[in-house]
Amino acid sequence: MAKFVTRDEKTIKIKVDPQDDELMDLLTNTIPRLSYDEILDGELEKRLGESGRDIGPIEVASIEDIKELLLSKAIFDAISKPIGR
Repeated sequence: MAKFVTRDEKTIKIKVDPQDDELMDLLTNTIPRLSYDEILDGELEKRLGESGRDIGPIEVASIEDIKELLLSKAIFDAISKPIGR
């Protein structure tokens, strides 16, 4: 597992073969330019697909990041609903 930090400072873990230096360089250059939401929306896979690379599962690495993501989703869900529904 390799740890990376996204543009919005979320720490994620990705399972990467340690001998694959080319993929590590690609991830190191790509992930800091993406937000966590963009990664969830498939932007990372899209960029890696252009290079013909594939990665393992992506995990949020920090409990604090998970709590913040859940709070953000709860706030978004509460705000985005029309009144009376």
